[in-house]
Amino acid sequence: MSKMLTRDLSVTVLGNTGAGKTTLVHRLKGEDVEDISPTTSIEVHQKTIRLKSQSFKPTLSLERYRSYRVRAIDCPGDMSLWPYWKKALADYNTNGIIFLIDPTQDSKVQIDALTQVSNYYLMTLDDDVVRAERKARKVKAIFFLVVNKIDLIGNSKGNADELIKEKYQTAWNHLKERYPSSGHYWEAISAIDETEQMFDTIDGIFETIKREIYGE
Repeated sequence: MSKMLTRDLSVTVLGNTGAGKTTLVHRLKGEDVEDISPTTSIEVHQKTIRLKSQSFKPTLSLERYRSYRVRAIDCPGDMSLWPYWKKALADYNTNGIIFLIDPTQDSKVQIDALTQVSNYYLMTLDDDVVRAERKARKVKAIFFLVVNKIDLIGNSKGNADELIKEKYQTAWNHLKERYPSSGHYWEAISAIDETEQMFDTIDGIFETIKREIYGE
């Protein structure tokens, strides 16, 4: 019965080096987030979790008792290693892409990285650019823009929203226009914050991805 109640969620975690990708993955797995080394290759992490929202489901709902087997594809962030992103997106059939922004880093480099995410994902749809662009308009991917290190901008989601509008809105809009049938979301977190409130926020990211995939 437990296997029947287990569902899969698979996400690719992308962003510039030092943005906090590996820290987020370790938080997901309930592991120590101290002394994390830079990622230099594709790393696959897996953990079976329960989402907090499930506890609010009626006792007769199967969703209340499900487990979610999350596979997180952690990719290196150094610009010279961005081609790994294309390989990760091509090799792993992920349900969602989580792109992390570091508010302390050069926004131009991070905008270039976000643009590359859009281009690399397009390349996975078809070798022919025209056909790929056509498929992009129909594909139902999930793109999650996550501002990390919110503690450095006053622990304010409003400040994170202003950051996106001021520096990233154009690139984000281009991605949404290229993939109009996909889900597009954003969130602000501090991946090193181990409070219950931040756990709920991070949990909510996966809850949203789950709802997009399974419709509940």
